[in-house]
Formats: sequence, structure tokens, C-alpha cells
Amino acid sequence: MKLRTLIRVAQAVRTPEPPDDAAEGGKQAGVRAAAETLRRDPRVQQVTGGLRERARDLRSAAAARADQHLEKLIQDSHARRGAPAPAQVTALLDARRREREAQVQASQARRALLARAGSAEQRRVLSLVARHTPWTGGTATQDLRYTAVLDLLAPTGHPDEEMAVHRALWSLAEARVLAVSPHGVVTACALPASPALRQLPAPGEPDA
Repeated sequence: MKLRTLIRVAQAVRTPEPPDDAAEGGKQAGVRAAAETLRRDPRVQQVTGGLRERARDLRSAAAARADQHLEKLIQDSHARRGAPAPAQVTALLDARRREREAQVQASQARRALLARAGSAEQRRVLSLVARHTPWTGGTATQDLRYTAVLDLLAPTGHPDEEMAVHRALWSLAEARVLAVSPHGVVTACALPASPALRQLPAPGEPDA
């Protein structure tokens, strides 16, 4: 073999083939599709939802402890001086205490509502409804419509996914956990008056 031919062969071995854009694009599309499928898996959503709830409870508990510590410092400071706290300070502390209590009650109500889910799909629906329900701490101000539930929980429009959401919605409606108005607005029904619900532990406290 001629020397020039050997040089060309060696260069070809050392130089990698240029990337195939089409193959690379197909690989990335496959990864994105797999990630989207995993994200829509009810089991994955249930786990991630539980982690978000736990993180929210931990933040709430930490804020409550910080407020209580601040309240004690203010009260101790005035007690050492032998004078009661000013009325303005007392009113502010009372307002913060009431806000904490309202947050605890809302957190308890949210957990009680989610506890009525009979499946992972129902829990997804109730988690979404809770975000639109003031008494569970929801902050979304707009009405939650049936079509919006489908758009958010079955964004691909796949018949199987939409049917699973339909079944979850109507099962919860039949159990009087949710209500669907004639105009298609989905709301949470009031929780049953039960001592067990009133005795739910506050965020940060161990479950009974």
C-alpha cells in the first residue's frame, strides 16, 4: 500500500464521523417523549404531589415556630421592663396568631379533602380543585371549569387519558366530594362535620 494511502486511512480512523443531525434530533425527541410519559404517570404525580405537600407543611411549621419565638421575645422584653406591650404590638401579635391558626385549619382541610380520593387519578383532580378552593388554602381566583380540568390533567387529548379524568371527576361527584354546576364549574363540597377532621395534626406535628 502506498504511503499516501496509509496516511489517508490513518486520518480517517482518527477523525470521528460528523454527527447525524437527524439521528440526534430523533434521539432527543425520544427522550422528551419518555420524560413526558413519565411526568403524566399518576404514580409519579402522586409522589411529587406528596413531596410538595410535605414541603409546604414544613415551611408552614417553620414560619409558625419563628412567629411564636418572636412573640415570646417581645412579651419577655416588656415583662422585664415591668410594662405591658403596647396595644398596637398586642393587636399585631393577635393578628399574626389568627393568621397562623387559619393557615393550620386550611392545611388540615386540604389534607382531609385529598384523603377522600380513592385513586391516584382522583387525587390529581382533588389537588387541582384544592388550588381553587379558599377554605383549603387555595389562592387561584378564577373558577375551575370542567374543560380546564381536562386541559390541565390530560393535555395531550389522548382518549384514554381524558376518560380517566372523566371517571375520576364523576366518581367524586357521585360521592358528593365534588360538585359540577350546570355551567361546568367544578367545586369542592363542604367536608363532613367529624371530630376526626377537627383533630387532624397541625403541620409539623406527628400524625396520631
